[in-house]
Amino acid sequence: MNSTLRFLLLAEALLFVCGIAAANVAPGHAASPSRKSITEADLRALTVALKEKKSSWAYSKLSGIARRKSNGVFGERAALALGYYDYSRGNYQRAANWLGMAQGDALLGDYALYWQAENNLALDKNAEALSELKQLRRTFPDSVMTSQALQSLGTAALLLHQPAAILSALDAYPETEDRAAFLLLRGEAHEMDGQLAAAATDYTTAYLKFPLSDASRDAGEKLRALQSVPSNHIPEIPLEQQLAHADALFIARSWSDARAEYSRLLMSLSGPQRERAELRVLECGMALGAGPSETMSLQLTDPDVMAERSYTLANYYRNAQVESEMVAQVEAAVSRAPLSRWAEQALFLAGNYYWVQLDRQRAVSYYQSVVDEFPTWPDADAAHWRIVWTSVLARASDAPSLLADHLRRFPGSTFTPDALYWLGRLAEEAGNVGLARSYYEKLEARFPENYFSTQAARRVAKLPEDPPVTVDVLATIPPAPPIQPIGAMIPGAVADRQARADALSSIAFDSSAELELKAAYAATGEPLLLLEAARAASDAGNYGVGIVLVRQVVPQLESRPFRQIPVDVWKTAYPLPFQPSITRWSARAGIDPMLTSGLIKQESAFSPDAHSGADAIGLMQLLPKTARKVARQSRVGYSRKRLVDPDYNIRLGTTYFAGLLKSFGGIEQALAAYNAGEDHVTTWTTGQNYREPAEFVDSIPFTETREYVEIVTRNADIYRRLYGETDERNRTSTSRGR
Repeated sequence: MNSTLRFLLLAEALLFVCGIAAANVAPGHAASPSRKSITEADLRALTVALKEKKSSWAYSKLSGIARRKSNGVFGERAALALGYYDYSRGNYQRAANWLGMAQGDALLGDYALYWQAENNLALDKNAEALSELKQLRRTFPDSVMTSQALQSLGTAALLLHQPAAILSALDAYPETEDRAAFLLLRGEAHEMDGQLAAAATDYTTAYLKFPLSDASRDAGEKLRALQSVPSNHIPEIPLEQQLAHADALFIARSWSDARAEYSRLLMSLSGPQRERAELRVLECGMALGAGPSETMSLQLTDPDVMAERSYTLANYYRNAQVESEMVAQVEAAVSRAPLSRWAEQALFLAGNYYWVQLDRQRAVSYYQSVVDEFPTWPDADAAHWRIVWTSVLARASDAPSLLADHLRRFPGSTFTPDALYWLGRLAEEAGNVGLARSYYEKLEARFPENYFSTQAARRVAKLPEDPPVTVDVLATIPPAPPIQPIGAMIPGAVADRQARADALSSIAFDSSAELELKAAYAATGEPLLLLEAARAASDAGNYGVGIVLVRQVVPQLESRPFRQIPVDVWKTAYPLPFQPSITRWSARAGIDPMLTSGLIKQESAFSPDAHSGADAIGLMQLLPKTARKVARQSRVGYSRKRLVDPDYNIRLGTTYFAGLLKSFGGIEQALAAYNAGEDHVTTWTTGQNYREPAEFVDSIPFTETREYVEIVTRNADIYRRLYGETDERNRTSTSRGR
């Protein structure tokens, strides 16, 4: 949560507490003896404070509110907040008392009943829980808690050996067939009820329809257990469907599960199918750390399977930096199955290897083969762009025609802004100001919030006043998809859900409020509800969820002119929590705080607990070894545990970035180093003569790093507009319909 907001909420709660205390002073003192009325703001301030580490005083004040009958519905909501608080901390007996007191709330009765049932399950009062969950389904059939309630109902019913209870509930629920967990649960209930054929059907559906889910794995094990008893007469799944299941796991890189599935099928397969399954068992092993020797020695006869092996080995040798073996395997894949996906992927792989080595001419030779032989395949776009970019870097005479050709051949290319910018630059260098202006203005109009449009705007400001000219290729660029207008009011048909969302927000149940608003959006399609859900997510500190939701409201947000999108939409997509820390430590490090904000948004979406697979931690995703080094150089005590503390993380992160900025001299290079590491940027810049920062950016050979630099700099520009200019903050906002 934004530390300023936290301070204001706590201050508001303290004022409220002081008001309560003043209302209870003895007669004759200055304070009025009348009791202060409770408001939603008071309730939210206290329930937010309840989530803080020092929550005992908030708990005490909420207890007083809950016990005072005159507080009515606010007392019941305080009791719900206390009940959930105690339940989540294992204080089940106390939770039971509070949740019982919360039952009378007409708006939030389903939440009180649901958490009372969960609390009873924790107390092993399964019969009471089952009764409560049945009541919830009868009384609140449209509750957003239905999915969780059904799962808990199933748990209680199976513990009580009452499978009929969950079977009837799941059979009546229209989404059962679309939920792997429900299919598994229904299968377990059928099995307990002795309906083995029905159980096998549910297990099979869960296994095949949702191959990547945990429920699929469990369903497969239960199905095989049923099939292992001959008297059950449970048929095997058709072999082709089993293979498709294994293939889905392999494509999803679920290596252990895929290896187990292929191994299980081997004895049932023959010919090319068996060869591919044998190969993929070994490929999964390689992905899990095994060497290539068994894969190389595997006897194969099918050309396509042989080409797959060659591609796998080429990838292995590329990662091992054994260039000669990589090249040999690429050539083998192409010779064995020249039009296969393995040949295409092998060619692109080799191109990428040399691209990263900055051996652009050798890379282009492989990319050209991809473009020539596989012109409609997904990799053709990137392969063609790299051919084009090599020509632009060299300022070759064919560069403008290649750039225009890229726009025609790949109208939806992610490189369209790049192509427009460099068409403008080449025209400018050739002295054709009107043509340059045409490309720049198209770039600014179609991709207004883009790294290259920012560069274009700077160049346009310095151009002579030559008018733009008509350029046919610009008509091939597709417009941004239309957006649905955001309504001014919440639709009356879902006013009840809006009211529940407001009630939940009043006790800081922000994630539940988000669910209510999502359900309202699903029922009406009104974008304002999705925007409200995004705000609720941000209010709960789930800034990443809010960012994702608001992008459903406005697809391709950065392709829209800034002033055409309401400011509160932008601010939900570009939140700024932890602003005091960002401002303080950025200033100390000599960095623009809006650049820091843009970096944090991209690194962690403002999640203090973010933890990457590479062990990067916190808001600015610091590696512990980096953080330790920076802390030592800054004479700050190092603590790995403190890396999830926003202020500490920002302090070290800004210090580290300031050092990169000093070392590399430019924002783009420093950002590239922050993402890819200092050694890589040194390699990419040593001996190179980039004529401007944009040329360096488009020359970054790692796609992730190139996009990272563009996105962070774009983020910083948007943050400056949102939080750095008073006139931008005063633009009209969308109505919240309250």
